Amino acid sequence: MPSGLEQLAHALSPQPLPDAVCRARFLAGLPDPRDRRGRRFPLTAIVTAAAASVLAGARSLTAIGEWIADAPR
Repeated sequence: MPSGLEQLAHALSPQPLPDAVCRARFLAGLPDPRDRRGRRFPLTAIVTAAAASVLAGARSLTAIGEWIADAPR
């Protein structure tokens, strides 16, 4: 697993679980381990798109990428 994903996997929740009801506010608190120069999209948008693809049935990184590419803007 890439080191950035490992950091996210082992990070403590930025907010208590009851406050996680508001998805945007909860995801905005995630630490972004990426270098500032390498950021094209906000981490919140990436995680939200990945979560939506998994909820739609994507089960692999390839399927997640394809679902996101096919999703309307």
